[in-house]
Amino acid sequence: MKKFLLITLSSFCIYLFTGAPASADSEVFTVKGKDVDYTGVYPAHIKTVAVITPASYPAPKNFNKGIKLLRDAGLKVKVYPHVTMVPKDLAKNYLASIPVELRVKDFEAAWCDMENDIIICARGGFGTQDLVANINWKKLPRRPELYVLGYSDVTMLLCALSAKGYGHPLAGPSINSHPGLSKEIIPLMKNMLHGEEVKVKLTPLRSGDCSGKVVAGLLIRYTQVMKANYGLQTAGRIVIVESVGANSQKITDYLDELLAAGFFKDVAAIVFGHITNTKDTTENIDAALKKFTEKVDVPVYTGFPFGHHTKHLVIDFFRSAEIKNNTIIFPACNAGSRTKKTDAEK
Repeated sequence: MKKFLLITLSSFCIYLFTGAPASADSEVFTVKGKDVDYTGVYPAHIKTVAVITPASYPAPKNFNKGIKLLRDAGLKVKVYPHVTMVPKDLAKNYLASIPVELRVKDFEAAWCDMENDIIICARGGFGTQDLVANINWKKLPRRPELYVLGYSDVTMLLCALSAKGYGHPLAGPSINSHPGLSKEIIPLMKNMLHGEEVKVKLTPLRSGDCSGKVVAGLLIRYTQVMKANYGLQTAGRIVIVESVGANSQKITDYLDELLAAGFFKDVAAIVFGHITNTKDTTENIDAALKKFTEKVDVPVYTGFPFGHHTKHLVIDFFRSAEIKNNTIIFPACNAGSRTKKTDAEK
C-alpha cells in the first residue's frame, strides 16, 4: 500500500508540471461558469472510483479538475500508479502513451481490487486496442457489477467487455470530460445511472418504432472492433454512433466498411450522436448520413447527445431502450442489475 501511494504521489507531482496542451485532447471542453456538481449523480452503491489511463496521456488541468469534482461529490478516488506517468515522446505526439504493459498492470490491478465499484478512464486517444490485446482475461473475475466508463478510443475496451461478458460497460465521459459537461446533461446522466426513465427526442432520417439493448461508440473504432474480431453482437440492438475529426467522405467510407463487415446486420436501429471536428460543412455531413440511410432497411435517426461534445449522455450497455414517435426512451429499471445475458452468455 505504501509503495502504491508513493508511486502515485510521485507521478502526480510530475504530472502537475508537464503534459500535452488541453486543446490537443478532443475530450477536453471549455469550462464556462460554475463547476458542475456531481453530488448524487453516481448512485449510492458507487463509493470507490478507480482511475486508469488505457491509451493516451490526458491533459493535466482537466484531469486534476475531474478528479477533484468526483472527490467533492463524496466519492473515494484511486488514481493508479501509471495513470499520470509522462510518455517519453509526448512533446512530439499528443496521442502518446506509456508502454502497454504498464497500462495493463493498472487495469488488472483496478479490476481485481474488490473495493472498486467503477473504473473511469482518464482519456481515450489512441492505444486501447493494445491494452485489450494484452489483458490476461483468464485471471480476471467477470465482475458483472463493476462499471467501466469511457468513450472515444475506449470504445475498443467497452466492446471487448460486452463481447466477452466482463464487467458492466458504460459509454460516457472520461475524467478529462467531466469538468466541461453541460449542466443540462447532468440530470439525464443521473437518471441513466440511477436506472430512472430517460427520454430524448430524435431527428428521423427514416422513422420507425423498435426496441433493444443499446451499444454506443466511436465510428472509426467500431471498424477496428470488427477487424479485431471481438465478437460484439449488434443484432437486435440500437446502435449509437458518434464521430470526431472525420469529414463526410471518411464517414461514408467507415460506414460502408461496417456495412460490408455485417456490423449493421439485423440491428434494431441506428442512431447518430455528435459529429464533431469534421472540417466539413453541415450540408455535406447531412448528405452523407442520408445516403447511408438509403443503404440500410432499419430506422435511422440523428440528434442523440453522445460523443465529443459538452452534451454527452452516459449509455448503459445493460439497459434496453425503445424508440417511439421519434423519441428514444430508456424505461426505468433496477440500476446495476443484470436483467439480460451478456453477449458471451447467449
